[in-house]
Amino acid sequence: MNDSCNVSVTMAVDTKKYGIRIHKALFRQLGEPRYIQLLVNPDEGVVAIQTVDKEMSGGQTHRIVEKRMHSENSYEIYSRPFIRKLREVEPRIEDGGAYRLIGSMIPSLKVAVFSLKTLQRMDRQE
Repeated sequence: MNDSCNVSVTMAVDTKKYGIRIHKALFRQLGEPRYIQLLVNPDEGVVAIQTVDKEMSGGQTHRIVEKRMHSENSYEIYSRPFIRKLREVEPRIEDGGAYRLIGSMIPSLKVAVFSLKTLQRMDRQE
């Protein structure tokens, strides 16, 4: 049985602000988590957003602030270590650039997976 959902999901990455923008619809598909982890698998060339039940030590976990979920259509997380790791793994990611990744859901694992092969630059190159 294929466990992935047919609905594609997106995530935006901004290397200038070290920000990750996640659409609120994706949070609903993840089960409206209180905490998430941003994961990078360099061997497979994938990035994942995974729901976790509680905060973990080492700064790996991001708490979702309920108050910030009531504005606009997306939720922003700032993570310098995550962006740095992405830049190590994917040479096409440049300083000051904004990018989009397209992925899919694995509902039973409460995770969204994004292949780095789907990386698209969103801003203009000078």
